[in-house]
This record gives sequence, structure tokens and C-alpha cells, in this order.
Amino acid sequence: MHELEELRKYFDKLGRPILFATTGQGEIDLYSPAGVLTAQIKTAVSEHEIAMMKVRMRRAARQKAEQGIPHWRKAFGYLEDTRQPDPVTAPLVKQAYNAILAGSSLSDVCRLWNEAGAVTIKGNPWNPSQVSVFLRKPRNAGLRAHNGEIIGKGAWPPLVDESTWRATLAALAARPGRPLGRRSVRRHPLTGILGCGSGKPGCSHLSGHINLQGKLCYVCKACRGVSIRAELVEPIVYDLVIGRLAMDDASDLLKAELQDDAEAEAIRDELNTLYGELEKIGVERGQRLLTGAQAKIASDLIGQDIAKLERRQQDQEKVRVFEGLQLGTDKVELGIRALSPDRFRTVVDMLMTITIAPVGKGGKVFNPERVQVVWK
Repeated sequence: MHELEELRKYFDKLGRPILFATTGQGEIDLYSPAGVLTAQIKTAVSEHEIAMMKVRMRRAARQKAEQGIPHWRKAFGYLEDTRQPDPVTAPLVKQAYNAILAGSSLSDVCRLWNEAGAVTIKGNPWNPSQVSVFLRKPRNAGLRAHNGEIIGKGAWPPLVDESTWRATLAALAARPGRPLGRRSVRRHPLTGILGCGSGKPGCSHLSGHINLQGKLCYVCKACRGVSIRAELVEPIVYDLVIGRLAMDDASDLLKAELQDDAEAEAIRDELNTLYGELEKIGVERGQRLLTGAQAKIASDLIGQDIAKLERRQQDQEKVRVFEGLQLGTDKVELGIRALSPDRFRTVVDMLMTITIAPVGKGGKVFNPERVQVVWK
């Protein structure tokens, strides 16, 4: 109706009469009241029909989703003609989900697929962002989604089971204060693992840094008072991990209280809710709806609940993290040294907490006691 009125005003400015021709309705004189009324009625009827058509299309799309009919024709991991799992790429998809749950990064998965010769639907090499988007798709678990809502099961076989898919979503989810997904640091295996032992406020972990001599060091970027050369600390950490996992009782690390899929999913859902509550507290504090004391009390209470739930998840995570490692045997060393940096950091984080003490007196000679380990 607005466009019709603008058109009529435009005709008025031309200074000469122009007839408005329509399809199936003949000519309409926009200079007469009757012609304007006719055009307005016809326009309103057309707009109503378009609105009803949109309703019918949305209803049909919803019904299609409820029936599990796919909304896609081509997808990585499936054959285009039958929508059955592709015997070449489907195993790569399953391997990717298991790798993420075992502590690997999106970059690790990206390299895995590219080295296997797998490409995107458009024929391009994979990058971490594309892998992240792909792994989040409900389609891979055989689920039919509509407008961001999971409607039910799809009429095609899944590439992974639903519990694995949901666990991967939880692993990739953005938590308060953390980036989306695991951050990949290829060259520095112990970045984020070594804690700063200076005790100064604001210090947390050491990060990789190349010094003036071209040597890799791990340095606290907050205080700049604690650093250690990679060539000294990395062999110690690798030997500690290998020695622990080669012990006869290493298989006890996998002993856990079994959980069924429903319980595991309930834990993940509750954790996601609690993470959302923490973020909400931060927003309310920023809007000054909460005082600093109130925000701290609420955050501490929620943090306690999160810690309890994460401890319940820990046993299942251990099974995934140590998957493929021959625990309790000498062959575990080969498996550990073959791990990607991201996967190795996950193993270390599961086993111990490492703090690097300041140099102190006699700092010209490396003191192994600076590497302080607390086993979990």
C-alpha cells in the first residue's frame, strides 16, 4: 500500500495523465477516486495472498521437518544419491568427534581431513572455522532441525550417535572467559599448562616465547619474572607423563562409575545452564543490578555446583583422553610422543598440575626442583 501511494504521487508530478495497466484487471485510472479505491483493494488482496502463502510455506516446511525429511541434498560424510554414509568420508567424521572429545583441537581435525584428501562440498580444503560449523550440525547425529530447533529424528542414518554429538557440542561450547573451542598452539606444547610460581597478582600460566638467541622459552607475560627454557622443561614433563602411564596401575585411571547416556546428557545440559547463569551474572553486574559482593557470592555458589558436575564428568573424559594409549605397557611412550600438542596438553592437564618456581639464587645452573608437580 505504501508503494502504491508513492507510485500515485509520482504519476501526479509528471503533469500528464498516465493509465496504470495491470495483469488480468485491465487499466486503472489513478487520477480518479474510484480508480484509486480499486487499486488499493487489489493491492490489499495481493498482500493478503502473499502473507497467506508465506504461512502455508512455513507450515509445509515445519511439517516436512516433523516427518524427518531432509532439507539438504549434498553433505560431507554422505553419498549424494542415497544420503547413506559415505564409506570414505563418514569414518573421518566419526574420528573427528572422537578426537575433539579426546582433547584435540579444531586445527588437529582440519589437518586430519586435509591430509586424508577430504575436501568441502565446494571442493576446497578445510579450515578450523568450517570444521567447527560442520561438527555442530544436528544432521550428523541423524537429527532434523528447523529454525534452530531440533524437531526429532531424521530419515537418514547418523554419522555419530546423539550422545557423542551433544558431548562434542559441550566441548566446543563457549564458556565464560574462554574462547570458542580449543585454541591450537602447534609449536608450544606446554603453553597454558605451566603455572607461574611467583605468587604475584595477575599471574596464571606461562606462554611460549622465542628469546634473542632464537630459543623457545616459556614466560609469564604478566610478571615477566618467571621463565624456563623449553629444552629443559619439556623432556621432564614428557618423562613424567610417560612414566606415570607406563605403571602397572595406569589402567586404574580408567575405572569410573558408569553413566548411561540419559544421565550424561542431563549433566551436560545442567552445566550449560550454569555457564549461562555465570554469564548472566556478569551482565547484571555490568548493568549495576548487582553489587560486587552479590555477584561474587552468586558466582561462587554456581562455581561450586559446576565443580561438582565436572567431577562427575571427569571419569568419562579420562576414557576419551587416554583412548588409543596402551596404558601400563612400554608401548605407551610411542603413543604419547605421537600425540598432537593439543592432545598432549589435555593428557597433562588430566594427570597433574605443574608450577614453575622463580630462579632464585644460583640461577645460572638449571635446578629441576623448579618444576613443581602436584598429581591429581
